[in-house]
Amino acid sequence: MKLDQLQYFVETARRQHIGQAARFLNISPSAISHSLTALEEEFGRKLFEKQGRQIKLTQHGKLLLDRAEFLLAESQRIHEDLANDQTELRGHYRIAAPPYICSEFLTPQWMGLQNQHPGLSSTIMSLKSAEVLARVDSGEVDLGFCLSPHTGPHHEQEILHKGLLLLSFGKKHSHLKERKLTDLNKYPSIAAMAAQGIESCENHPVFKRFSLSPKISNLFDSYEVAIAALKLNTVWTILPDFIARKNHSMLESYVPKGWDADYKVAAVWPKFRIRTQALDLLVDRMRESILQTLK
Repeated sequence: MKLDQLQYFVETARRQHIGQAARFLNISPSAISHSLTALEEEFGRKLFEKQGRQIKLTQHGKLLLDRAEFLLAESQRIHEDLANDQTELRGHYRIAAPPYICSEFLTPQWMGLQNQHPGLSSTIMSLKSAEVLARVDSGEVDLGFCLSPHTGPHHEQEILHKGLLLLSFGKKHSHLKERKLTDLNKYPSIAAMAAQGIESCENHPVFKRFSLSPKISNLFDSYEVAIAALKLNTVWTILPDFIARKNHSMLESYVPKGWDADYKVAAVWPKFRIRTQALDLLVDRMRESILQTLK
């Protein structure tokens, strides 16, 4: 099935006459007849039936007409879009990120993009990094954002930011008066629940190197929870630098000399799926949004 065959079929169906369609298309009636016969042979269905000097669509012909008009309109739209430097993006996408990144970064950036391109729509999912990666690997998510994801055969990834985990506190935490690192062992701490990548914080290797034995009083599965707990000035934790900086009005963060608790933010998408222009723009916006918090 070719687009010109569909065009011949649609014009013939509209006029219910091969000769009139041929004159409109400026081709021979035999060319249209051969094209219609080829379509009927391809589908194994009669598309027209004769009624006197005219031809009428069969039920299968009516079904094809609906589909053919849609396909031809889409084809024309594609031609117009590619000829226009100000192309409006379209499509529905399934995108995901860990809860804090989803609410504070992904959703605002996507909605901003959607305002510029109303033809875009999405399903936005708030998931742990490990689950984001699992759904990307299975093809359930078109684009995800993860904290320190592992590499694998079923997805591609692009690093948006490499940073440090910062020691973080509420503004009035007692430790901040002298900032003696060894004193941290006497204060209760909170930690992200063990999961993929950055979320494995209960026994982070940096603690051992600095002789820290955190007294973990609570585990959290969302950085919103961590921020709310830190604001009470009774606990401490480690936070990705861009999250700590975004909340600088409520939190205080620092890194001791020689501190090397690094992490990365990455965009991930299915291995054999081409990243569209809309998703490219979203990745660029996410990168810029994260970098802006660090300035």
